[in-house]
Amino acid sequence: MKEHIVKKQIDITAPIEAVWDALTNPEKTKKYFFHCRVKSTWKPGSQITFKGRLFWIIPIELRGVIDKVDQPWLLQYTLHNRKDSSQSVVTDKLTHKNGITTIHITDDVGSGEGAEKRYRKSVKGWDKVLKGLKELCEEN
Repeated sequence: MKEHIVKKQIDITAPIEAVWDALTNPEKTKKYFFHCRVKSTWKPGSQITFKGRLFWIIPIELRGVIDKVDQPWLLQYTLHNRKDSSQSVVTDKLTHKNGITTIHITDDVGSGEGAEKRYRKSVKGWDKVLKGLKELCEEN
């Protein structure tokens, strides 16, 4: 069975705390995460919601649960797909060295029907999100 795990990373010239803030601050996520504000208490077991409008028109709402948090080094959450019963487990691992924060993202989109399509969509989406995250963090 093929593994459907998107693996991406990007180097950002910014303090790790600034990158963490950009990942967890709704006013910042709306600038790079498909115009969605993220909301959570950032505690394991708590809800996470990304809510906004794709292309400023199409309502989007992603819901899930926080699995693990080790601020500012690790954030893991599970998102539930409302169209089918699939889930995505997203893990953000951050490291910092010599003024560079590296964020490693994995997105396990699951298996079964539609997994290949979800995988391809996720690859494109994370490319856009990481590019926007880098631009946002480095402009400050």
